[in-house]
Amino acid sequence: MGFLGFIANRLFSTGDFLMEKREGNKRSLIHKDVGEIVYTKVKRSRSIRISLRPGKPVSVTMPTYATYAEADRLVCEKIAWIKEAQQKVKEQEQRCRRFSDEDMARFRAQAKQLLPQRVALLAAQHGFAYGKIAIKNIRSRWGSCSAKNNLNFSIYLMNLPDELVDYVVLHELCHTVHKNHGAQFWALMDAVTGGKARQQAVLIRKYSAQMF
Repeated sequence: MGFLGFIANRLFSTGDFLMEKREGNKRSLIHKDVGEIVYTKVKRSRSIRISLRPGKPVSVTMPTYATYAEADRLVCEKIAWIKEAQQKVKEQEQRCRRFSDEDMARFRAQAKQLLPQRVALLAAQHGFAYGKIAIKNIRSRWGSCSAKNNLNFSIYLMNLPDELVDYVVLHELCHTVHKNHGAQFWALMDAVTGGKARQQAVLIRKYSAQMF
């Protein structure tokens, strides 16, 4: 029996893990408390990461060279955190359900009309270049910037004050230059927000707590 098999047997001997299935580069386990956990080996991944999304199994992404035994150890250490995070995701879904279909249609229409204009204007003002823009029903974040500088924005931005909408747009535009949240990123954010970056970050976290 190999080391991986030994680890798997130890996992199932605890009674916490109920089933294992493998297919291609994916492996899934069923945990009695947190449900399905899907492990995926990703070529570009540099570390083992656990993430949760509404309506989806717990996701574990890992480098191709990492072993399932290493990922299992991390999952076992993080079970309490996963349970807490699942509860937060559930609460987030419940909060988002307070919007009617009519509300959602209005948010989407407003976002598609406003956001491309604001992105184009702010990018031109500050000398940013970006790829495509997508407007989505994103519940986990206000926006994101891909490796190719494509920008994604949540329709829920339409619930923010105009100043914070611009903050989110500038935040993602700054990610076209700096792909992390290091000192250079925040220096650039301060430059394009007139020194208000940290202040606005605090404000938007308050809205995030209410919305997400």
